[in-house]
Amino acid sequence: MKTVLDMTYASGFTFDLFLRRRLHPYYSNLLRNLITDKEFAPMPLSSLPETGSFSMVTDVPDYLDVSLKMESNQLKTKKVKQYQGFLCDLSDCETALDYMSTKFSKKSIKNIRAKKRQLETQYNIVYKNHYGEIDREHYDFLFDRFYDLLKKRFDEKKIQNRYLLVWKTYHELVYPMILRKEASLFAIYDGEEPIALALDFYVEDISFGYIQVFDAEYQKYYMGDVFMMERLDWLLSHTFKIFDFLMGETYYKIKWSNHSYTYHHQLFYKPNSLMGNLKMQYVKAKLQFKQYLRDKGILGKLFSMDRLLYRRMSKKLKGYDWKNP
Repeated sequence: MKTVLDMTYASGFTFDLFLRRRLHPYYSNLLRNLITDKEFAPMPLSSLPETGSFSMVTDVPDYLDVSLKMESNQLKTKKVKQYQGFLCDLSDCETALDYMSTKFSKKSIKNIRAKKRQLETQYNIVYKNHYGEIDREHYDFLFDRFYDLLKKRFDEKKIQNRYLLVWKTYHELVYPMILRKEASLFAIYDGEEPIALALDFYVEDISFGYIQVFDAEYQKYYMGDVFMMERLDWLLSHTFKIFDFLMGETYYKIKWSNHSYTYHHQLFYKPNSLMGNLKMQYVKAKLQFKQYLRDKGILGKLFSMDRLLYRRMSKKLKGYDWKNP
């Protein structure tokens, strides 16, 4: 069975960055956040792949300044525009309310805060970001509840969830990353029961919001907004400047973000190789066509692979035990 690292865009630049903590070997180890002008500390390089005459690096965000290594200059490159990404630039803010005042009307902020107060009045609410330390038994408990909430959401929305069948690998991956302050589990508890959970990753001054879910029974309290408000406050108190929602367009991301950016795939090919040139032209045309369908609202809106694959995945999940897959 594929591991989570295989499942998660195996050659993806961004996912290499925060999941593997490695930089693709084609790039110079000089990386900079163009929004905050923050330079990254040097990172280990991945092994040089067996590329032949053509290879591709996917999901390079345009707000990160990357440059090619000298050895890569022996290859020609083409950049192909792909998905949009969305993020919150927190550079000029001290609190979540500071940020919200630049995004929302006074009435909207008042409504969110009122729902938050109602939630906290009617339930025994505790907010906790597990970052740097967590008891292993409690970590196991949270991952179990996280899976249950994701599975419940999967059944409600009837769309594919790429995490459920590889949840054990996430479980093994994330614990040491939390201890190294490379990841966190943010939880909202009602008493001792988690009702909202988020898995976030951290690189320099960036937080990558990877997976989040909340119990739909609490939906009337604007749980998505309350959760976001608490996470932004935590980030600002720990000197993070960017919260990156990663790729894909949703109402929630557009609502909360104040900056959009573009991912591109970078194609590498040997200029004196006929096969390399043919592969590059084929892949470039295929990617451009898929992006055209996204831009027209056909792929991802009128036609969704996640909805198409739901039924197949639901069969695999019958009787599935994520701890013993």
